Amino acid sequence: MSEKSDALEGAVMALIEARTALDTAPGARTRAAADRAFVRLAALLAPRVRYFTRAYGLSDVAEDAGQVCAIAIHRAAEHYDPDRARFTTYVNWQLRAELQALRLRLHGDQRCAGRRQVRATPSLDAMVEAGADAWLADPAALDAAERRAADRLAGQVADRLAADWAARRGARGDAQRLAAEQDLVRHQLIVIDAAERLRESDRHIVRRALADIIRHTGGKPH
Repeated sequence: MSEKSDALEGAVMALIEARTALDTAPGARTRAAADRAFVRLAALLAPRVRYFTRAYGLSDVAEDAGQVCAIAIHRAAEHYDPDRARFTTYVNWQLRAELQALRLRLHGDQRCAGRRQVRATPSLDAMVEAGADAWLADPAALDAAERRAADRLAGQVADRLAADWAARRGARGDAQRLAAEQDLVRHQLIVIDAAERLRESDRHIVRRALADIIRHTGGKPH
């Protein structure tokens, strides 16, 4: 997945969490947190909004386009289900639907000019209720989300273990060398690669570090 897609995924999950907190404990602080989360998500989507606005020929009404896109982003975050699709796919569909509807309201269907006016498209909610979003289902989404969550958790654990080890031996070496050794140990905790070959000095550092980590965490080597 691209960095932009991952950033959007993180931003929408942060917004969902903030909205949940607001629903659970309404107040100025939780509302401000939800507003900040939405602003962050909207900022990440701003280039996409500008692109779609131009693509649908709505640059002359950019303010109106921005308003309907804000509605689309709110709706996308409210109905988003990570088990069905990535947010980048889901929000694209909603942005396109709102801009298409705005173009029809303002200009009609240019392809049919001089013949007949096309009826307004049904609302996005109606399309969803009718099952029009079934094509968004992604059977691999749940497994992918679980893998990302497991990788993030493993990374956080490795960071903490390596940092604690470095703190225990910090007084016995210079800071620059210790930081390099901490990175080495962290890498070995998180990356298992049988083909990777370490220098003897690095292997010695890693062996001592792992033994120390196991001793202090009460774990057993496997």
